[in-house]
Amino acid sequence: MAYVDTELGPVPPAVGQIQGTPTIKAFVPKRSSARNDKTVVEYDQAREVSELMRFAVGRMPNYVEAIGGSAELSTFDAKAREWGLPRVLVFSTKSGATASTLKALSAEFRRRVLIGEVRAQRKELAPVVARYHVTAFPTLLCLPAGGGEDSSHRFENKEPSYHRLSSFVGKCALRKPVRKKPSVEADAHAEAAAGKEEL
Repeated sequence: MAYVDTELGPVPPAVGQIQGTPTIKAFVPKRSSARNDKTVVEYDQAREVSELMRFAVGRMPNYVEAIGGSAELSTFDAKAREWGLPRVLVFSTKSGATASTLKALSAEFRRRVLIGEVRAQRKELAPVVARYHVTAFPTLLCLPAGGGEDSSHRFENKEPSYHRLSSFVGKCALRKPVRKKPSVEADAHAEAAAGKEEL
């Protein structure tokens, strides 16, 4: 969030034209943009906290992948392999929309880790929950890039505050965002280099 005082000087070009004050705008990332381009949405509703909150939360980008069964989990894993991304699986018993905290993390770590949400109360997800030996909720698992199933990092039995979750996801995420799919040639070269190091 940022505050621009129009009396202190020219308005930054990214803000666009201001007709009067106060003006509230949201800069919402486009899901299809690798460069994180934004769409500008101007707020024109009641100036009450509940309405402002609804506007802000409703415009939050959501890059969390919904996993509703084994087929969706396979698609999720394939996408992670295709892009060379580690995965965070979030097991929860919450129903309804994705939590704001999870949305925020998915935007913060976009293209550095793939986040998938498993709603454990659904019967069809019981095999997925059992596969990862999840017994407490919420539980987050960090799974490495390349399709490995072993999770050396697990978040469970803790209060899921934003800072704790951000720290956990940050340890799992890549240092830099992946802007394009790794080429097959690059993968082969990386594997060959890793083989030489082992020798």
